[in-house]
Amino acid sequence: MTDRLRLALIGAGWITPMHLAAFERLGRTTLVGVSAVRLESARATAAPRGAAAYTDAARMLDAQRPDIVYVCVPPSAAIATLEVVVERGLPFLTEKPLAAMDAEGPVRIADAVAARGLIAAAGYHMRALEAMPEVQERLAADPARLVVARWMDGTPAPAWWLRAETGGGQVVEQITHLYDLGRLLVGEAVVVGAASLHEEPVTPPWADVADATAAVLRYETGAVGSFANTRRMATHLVDMEFTSDGLRTTIRRPTPLPGPWEIAFIDGTSIQTLPPGRDPYEIQAERFLDAVEANDPSKLFSTYADALRTDRLTRAVVAATGRPG
Repeated sequence: MTDRLRLALIGAGWITPMHLAAFERLGRTTLVGVSAVRLESARATAAPRGAAAYTDAARMLDAQRPDIVYVCVPPSAAIATLEVVVERGLPFLTEKPLAAMDAEGPVRIADAVAARGLIAAAGYHMRALEAMPEVQERLAADPARLVVARWMDGTPAPAWWLRAETGGGQVVEQITHLYDLGRLLVGEAVVVGAASLHEEPVTPPWADVADATAAVLRYETGAVGSFANTRRMATHLVDMEFTSDGLRTTIRRPTPLPGPWEIAFIDGTSIQTLPPGRDPYEIQAERFLDAVEANDPSKLFSTYADALRTDRLTRAVVAATGRPG
C-alpha cells in the first residue's frame, strides 16, 4: 500500500458527501473511482476529486484496484454489491441496513467475510460519537433498567425508501441506529411484542412501508426497552434515554441530519451536557483506516458480523408486527 490508501466509492447518493468530507479531513486516502447507477451522479462526485466515474462497480474495482471500498447503495442493492467486493478480497465499510427484505443475504456475506478474514465494517456511526466511551463507562457502573427510544420524522425523499422491497422500512433502515445503540450499551435483546400502523389512504400512493411502529424489548440484563418510530411527523424528534438507579442518560439529535448529536447525564442534582465533539463520520473513517492498516478488526466500531445481530433484531421487530416494512 502507498502512504495514502486508494479509496473506491460505490453509490453516490445523499450520504456520500458526508463520508467523503470525513476522508478529506483525515488526508489518508485518495479517491480513485466512483460507481453509481447514473453516470452523471458518479461524475459529479468523482470529477472534482480527479477520480474516474463508472456505472459498473466490478469494472471499476478491476480497473482501479483500490485498497478499500465504501458501499453506499440502496438496501436492496447491498448484497449483490458486497458479493462483488468480497469476491475481490477488498476491505469495506457498508452503510446500514445490511439489506432490505433479504434476511439471508447478510448471513452469506458475513460467512464469506469470515472465510476470507476481511476487514468489514458497517456504518453505525452513532457508536463513533466522541462521548460514547463515557456513556459506556457510566452505564457499566450504573446499568440501565429502562430504555426509551423515539425516531419521529418526516418521510425521507429517496423513492427506494418508500417501498419495503427496496428500503426495508423505517425500523430496518432508520431507527436501526437506536436499536443498535441499545445492544451496544445494554446488551442483546428479544422482542416481547410489536405493532405497526399502515394508514389509509396511503401517502404517497405508491408507498407500502409502515406509517408508525412501536415495540417492547427485553434485554439479557432484565432491562426493558420501548421503541417507537413514525415517518409522518411534520417536525423532527430523535432521542434515546437510558434510566438507571441514579442516572438518566439521554442521547438526542435536536435537528435533522447533518445536525450534531447531544448527550446529557442527569443524576438528580445536576445536568451535564457534553459538547458534540468531532464528526462521528470522521471518527468512524479514522478507525476503519486504522483497522485496515493494522489488519485488526477489533479497531472497528461495528464489524459486519456484529451489525448482523442488529439486523436480526430489527427484522424480529418487523416480524412481530405481522406486516412488512
